[in-house]
Amino acid sequence: MLFCPDRLPLAVLSLFVLLALSAAPAFAGQQKARVWVADSLSKILPVTPAPAQSPEAISIDAARNEYESAQVVVTAGDQAAKVTVQIDPVTGPGGPKPRVQAAFLGFVPVKIGTKDTPPEHLVTAPPADIPDPILSKKSVECAPGKNQPVWLTVYVPKGAAPGKYSSAVHVFCGDERFSVPVSIRVRDVLLPDERTLSITNWFSIHKIAGGEGPALWSEAFWKNLEGYAAVMASHRQNVVITPIFDLITATEDAGGRLTFDFSRLDRWVALFEKAGALEIIEGGHIGGRGDWEAKDFDVHRVRTTLPDGKVKDWGKPKGTSPEQREFLSQFLPALQAHLEKTGWLDRYVQHIADEPIPANAASYNTLAGMVREFAPKLKTIDATMCREVAGSVDIWVPQPPEIDQNMDFFDGRRKLGDQLWFYTCLAPRGRYMNRFIDYHLLSTRLLHWMNFKYSMPGYLHWGFNYWQGEPFTLLEPNWGGDTHLPPGDSHLVYPSARGLLLSIRLEAMRDGIEDYELLRLLSRSKDADARQICDSVVRSMTDYTLDPSEFRKARARILDALEKAH
Repeated sequence: MLFCPDRLPLAVLSLFVLLALSAAPAFAGQQKARVWVADSLSKILPVTPAPAQSPEAISIDAARNEYESAQVVVTAGDQAAKVTVQIDPVTGPGGPKPRVQAAFLGFVPVKIGTKDTPPEHLVTAPPADIPDPILSKKSVECAPGKNQPVWLTVYVPKGAAPGKYSSAVHVFCGDERFSVPVSIRVRDVLLPDERTLSITNWFSIHKIAGGEGPALWSEAFWKNLEGYAAVMASHRQNVVITPIFDLITATEDAGGRLTFDFSRLDRWVALFEKAGALEIIEGGHIGGRGDWEAKDFDVHRVRTTLPDGKVKDWGKPKGTSPEQREFLSQFLPALQAHLEKTGWLDRYVQHIADEPIPANAASYNTLAGMVREFAPKLKTIDATMCREVAGSVDIWVPQPPEIDQNMDFFDGRRKLGDQLWFYTCLAPRGRYMNRFIDYHLLSTRLLHWMNFKYSMPGYLHWGFNYWQGEPFTLLEPNWGGDTHLPPGDSHLVYPSARGLLLSIRLEAMRDGIEDYELLRLLSRSKDADARQICDSVVRSMTDYTLDPSEFRKARARILDALEKAH
């Protein structure tokens, strides 16, 4: 029998109407999920309001042999929902197709935030959860009414034919399905494999080993190190901090003469070379200091075995001591000879001591003098915080404010044959670019446009994996007293059981390095055009765009000019 409302008694019909009306407000108020497109240079917080309108498709504009990123965001409805993602095969012109990978972004807590910074240079004020790690999860649970960013990484193979390619991202949020078209424009431009920008991110071997990790120098340690090298190579890092005083060992005879074993150093170099991450071998610091204002540097030593089999206790001799001079008079010539024998001499640079200041410049110069005396073919490099070390350092690596305020000095050093790189760490702040988690992602990417603008062929940062405590929750560890590191300064990657998890800051760095190489490529034929495009978004070290739309237009102009140039 069919259901026929017109045959029901009036009282029964009235009851149906009342039930329907009482249920209507709850049904009408239920919020469904939404998926929207956001620029990958925008950090989307869990509470970032979804725009009234967003692009209907994801658009990627890339050269061949280049990586680019994109982003879609899921905003959950009234109910928590499991979110998964699928990517359609890429279609388009013949030849190898661009590769598209999707991953969920994780949020990390920023509780203190970067101090002394104008609000417009910050993503948000603390406390806040801000996206950074790129997770390896196949699905995530999205809280009611909150955002979950989905990060897309696109790689265009060298052999891809120029033209338009298509794909789609399918997002499943609970029982709902959303599809977002993906359009990839492959330019008739080939990003060179050559890496003319020197990039080093210092990392700790003791964070790879120890704790729950493998024993230092065990086979499991070397296997983990391969994973680090692969990540560095894929993100265009080509300078590797090399802990020579851990890698090189020595034996001492009855007369006090040392014989050095370089086999572990050789294995280290071979590993990073095989991964494609090593063009410059960055020899670890000869000296260091416990106290910032110390006038004399302490000196690092190699592990030395005595004739009776015991390990020698070197203590902490000062850099200017006769004992230190005796050690370096044996170690440095042996190191230089080994570098010549292996053919690495031209690729090796030697740190003296980190961040010399006026108070210990004399000690630094003394140590550097020993290097000049005992290994005169070695080039020296250091992050410098004073100008009193002129003549002792071949590759200067100051922070941007030091360069900004003393450009004439550094130009003078360059005319004498020195190189000028720059570094960032817990400073600079304010209006200067940096790569803190609460800074805009464009600030990170434009660091390497600054490399191009000021003709600085290198960049250094100390914090690749120096997490302290729980890496996903302790982003601002105490640095002594009331001082805390700015969020994320200590690490660009995160540990996981499956290997390293990357961060969107590391991805933005790679994008900026690729931009640098494209600007360099353009400058070979049209230097004025390359300079003008760069200057349009980086006007000075403290005046640059934070508008992703303005930046995208400038980047497109690089690709336009390169397509016309050949």
